[in-house]
Amino acid sequence: FFVSLGATTNLKALLTSNALLDLLAFIAVILLTQASFLWLFASRLLRIGLPDVLLASNAAVGGSGTAGGMAGTLDWRDKVTPAVMCGTLGYMIGTAAGLAVSWITKM
Repeated sequence: FFVSLGATTNLKALLTSNALLDLLAFIAVILLTQASFLWLFASRLLRIGLPDVLLASNAAVGGSGTAGGMAGTLDWRDKVTPAVMCGTLGYMIGTAAGLAVSWITKM
């Protein structure tokens, strides 16, 4: 999906405008905010291990496939199944929430 959207991009116009810098700055702010929140709140205050926090964040953003792949790639074999289950639970909750919002906004 993202490849098909990116394939239609006019690279010359993107590279010569300030839009690329704005986009990179926006991405940097989002990533720094998420990383600082995960490190400060989840890892330090709740005393959850950093691998668990990173896998949960990955499952929330990328789903069960990317979280399981990350756990396997980083050789956290005991965390592959919980990462996949966390992503699957997120799919279930997100689907139910999306259907609820759709039903509420139809009224």
